Amino acid sequence: MEQDRTVEEAADHFRRITLGTAAAGAAFAVLFVVSVSILAQAPGPRASDDAIAQYYGGPDRRWLSFVGLYLLPFAAVAFLWFIAAQREWVSGSSQRLNQVLSNVQLLSGIAFIILALASSAATAVGAFEAEFGGGALDAEEARQFPLYGAALLYVFAMRMAAIFVTSTVGIVRGSGIFPRWFQALSYVVAACLFLVASRGLWLAYVFPGWVLLLSALIWFRRRSIASFAGVTEVGAAESVR
Repeated sequence: MEQDRTVEEAADHFRRITLGTAAAGAAFAVLFVVSVSILAQAPGPRASDDAIAQYYGGPDRRWLSFVGLYLLPFAAVAFLWFIAAQREWVSGSSQRLNQVLSNVQLLSGIAFIILALASSAATAVGAFEAEFGGGALDAEEARQFPLYGAALLYVFAMRMAAIFVTSTVGIVRGSGIFPRWFQALSYVVAACLFLVASRGLWLAYVFPGWVLLLSALIWFRRRSIASFAGVTEVGAAESVR
């Protein structure tokens, strides 16, 4: 009787964690896509001086860049919660947790979010200079910093995202939690993020789209995840006794 109650309490605990994982993942995906979409409107390296002056000279567009910039830290917080919550229930639901893959997942996730934050800061340099610089906007500088931000995001951050995808799938592959089609799709997504050389905005949507799909699967499978996790946790506690 007491063991049944302990199992149920453990299952409820992991059910709350899986709900938090799904919510944090969805929040990250939405906030990241909105932020990147706004910041991508900044003039590119081929923009004329007039186009740059018109974009950064208008307070509405300039402040729109600030909105995109300040949304990304919230996306970063949601992503960190997503990683932490996912690691919590994976450690309880996997019979044999691969510590190497777990550490690679954590480090690649942190590297991704740091690079994404640096990318957004570089892209918003022109807006900051126009708003707080107190002088004439340097058109050449306004062209180059978004290009630098794009390199950080599309070249480096997306590669870290690819490693995060493969390590995440590797961790849960043996648990039977996710369907085979999702695992196969994840490797396709990882290959796309790692191999595609493009500055197209669509590439920035691939990773948050994958996180959103993962969050949806976690949401719909939360009961089976929580039940399996609860049994595993209780079994481990009983073996220690």
